[in-house]
Amino acid sequence: MIACFISLLLFIGFLNASDPIVIDGLWDDWDSIPIAVIDEEGDYTGDDWAELKISNDNEFLFLKIQLHSEETLLQNWNNFHLYIDADFDSLTGHPFRGVGAELEWHFGERSGQYFVQDGVIDIGQNDITLRQAPTVTSNEFEIAIALDSFVLNNPDSIAIIFNSNNDYGDLMPDNWGGIIYQIDSTEVEELEPISLEKADIRLVSYNTYNTGIVESDRQPYFQRIFQALDPDIIALQEHSEWDEIGDIVSSWFPNDTWYQGYTFRDLVILSKYPILEESNLISSERSMCSLLEIDNPNQPYVLIINSHFSCCDNDDNRQEQVDELVQVLREWILYGDGPFDLPDNTPIFHVGDFNFVGYQQQINTVTLGDIYDESSYGNDFPLDWDGSSATDLFSRHTHKRMGYTWRNDGSSYNPGKLDYIIYTDSNISISRHFVLNTLSMPDSVLIEWELESDDTNEASDHLPRVADFIINDLEVSEETSIAHNFALHEPYPNPFNPRVNIPIYLDRKAYIQLNIYDIHGRYVTALADDVFTSGNKVFYWDGASFANGIYFVHLQMNKDVQTQKIILLK
Repeated sequence: MIACFISLLLFIGFLNASDPIVIDGLWDDWDSIPIAVIDEEGDYTGDDWAELKISNDNEFLFLKIQLHSEETLLQNWNNFHLYIDADFDSLTGHPFRGVGAELEWHFGERSGQYFVQDGVIDIGQNDITLRQAPTVTSNEFEIAIALDSFVLNNPDSIAIIFNSNNDYGDLMPDNWGGIIYQIDSTEVEELEPISLEKADIRLVSYNTYNTGIVESDRQPYFQRIFQALDPDIIALQEHSEWDEIGDIVSSWFPNDTWYQGYTFRDLVILSKYPILEESNLISSERSMCSLLEIDNPNQPYVLIINSHFSCCDNDDNRQEQVDELVQVLREWILYGDGPFDLPDNTPIFHVGDFNFVGYQQQINTVTLGDIYDESSYGNDFPLDWDGSSATDLFSRHTHKRMGYTWRNDGSSYNPGKLDYIIYTDSNISISRHFVLNTLSMPDSVLIEWELESDDTNEASDHLPRVADFIINDLEVSEETSIAHNFALHEPYPNPFNPRVNIPIYLDRKAYIQLNIYDIHGRYVTALADDVFTSGNKVFYWDGASFANGIYFVHLQMNKDVQTQKIILLK
C-alpha cells in the first residue's frame, strides 16, 4: 500500500504558487494562477465540479473552486466535503482515497473534524480561521484557511480532495491520492495599506448591533472609531434610540454642526449637511432615505438610502423588499411619484446591512434593477441616471486582504460581506474606500489614530464601511449621445422573449418619436410620439404577436436619430 501511494505521488507531481489573494468575491487576482485540477462536465448528476485552483501567501492556504452545475450556497444547501492531508502521510489521519486527512470540513454543515492519533476533535470555522466568498449563491467560490492553525500546523506539502456529496458525490481530483500542493515560501508582495486620512466627503455605514452607541460599556469603542474616521455622513442600522444619538455624536465633534434625522424602524442618518427631506420607502420599513444639501454649486443634493433587509434564512422576505424598493425608485425617477421631489440626476447612495446570505438575485435586483416578481412589482428598471446599473463597491480591510464586513467568532457562520455601498457612478466618483478592522491594524497605526486593537471587535459584530466621494456632473457618453444630449441605451434583455425594456435619456423636455422597424426597414409599431420631460425613461415592447428575428429601435429627436438592434427569440 505504501509503495502504491508513493507511486501515485510521483505520478501526480507537485504544485506550488505564492500569490496575494484578496478574499472578496472578485476573481481578477486568480487569473494568473494555473488550474490545478480540471474536472469533466457531466460525470456526476448532482453538484458537478469544474476546476480547482490552489495558492498561498504567508498566512493562508487559498482554494478556488468552480462548478459546472447551477449556483449554490457555500455555507448551506450542500454536502461539500474538503479533505486535507496536512502532514503528507497516508498512514495518519482519516483514510480517504489514498490520503490520511487531518482535516475533514463539511461546508454545508459549517463544521469539521480534526483527526489526531488519540481520536477525533470537532472543530468550527474559527479553529481554522476559515474565510470564504461570496456569501451569496454562486458557482465559484474562494476559500482561505490559516496555515498556522493547529489543524494544518504550517505544513510543507499537503494533499487535497473535494467531494460534492458526502462519500458518493463528484470527486476533485478523480484519482486516488488527491492533488498534491507544496506550500510556497516565497514572500508575497507587501500589502499597500489604505490610509484612514479623509480624502473628500466621507460616508460611513455601520450596523452598531442593537443600540450599541448609547450603551455606556460600548460607547468608548464607538467614540474612538468615529473620531478616527471623522465622517461627514453617517448611516446607522440596528439602532432605535433616535432621541439620543444626535447629542452623543455631536459631543464627539464639538466643533461641527450635526443634523439628525428621524429613526425609521432601526435606521437613522446623521449628517454635517442639512437634511432637507426624509422618508420611509417600503412597506416593511426596512429602507428609508434622506435628501442632503451639500456644498456643490453644480449638484447641491445627494440622496442617501439606508436599508436593513431581513436577516438569515428569510430569502423570500428579502427579495420582496428589494423588489419593492426598485419599484418605488422606478416610479419616483420616471414619474415623480415618490415621497418628495427628487431633482433629476441627484447622486444616489444605497447603503446598509443588506443581509445578503442567500440568493444572488437580491444583489442583481439592487444593482441591475432586475425585479424578480414582475407580476407584483412591475418591470425592471436601471438604477443609474444614465440608464446603466448601479455600482456595487467592493472594499477591503485597510491592513488585510479580506473583504468581509461581519464577523462572529462564536458563530458557525464564517465572516462574510453583509454590508453594502451601492452608488450611481454616472455622477459619483469614489476617491477612497475601505472596511475598518482594528484587529488587523499594526500598533503604530492604532497609536497614530488613537484607536485600540479591540475597538471594532468589541463595538459590534459588523465592521464600518467607509467611502470618500466627490460629485460629478452627469455625463452621457459620446457613443450614446449626440448634439442634443439624448440617448437610446442598450435594450435589455437582448435577445428577448417576449418583452424588451428600452431605456432612454433626455437632458431636457423634448418631443420624441420611438418606433420599432423590422430587418427590412418596414415600420412595425410606435412606442412614443409625444413630449416628455427630462431624465431617464424606460419603454417596453411586447413582441409576443410578432415573428422571431431582428428588429431595430429608432429614437428620433428633431432631425437626430439613434438606433439599437434587438433580437426576438422565442
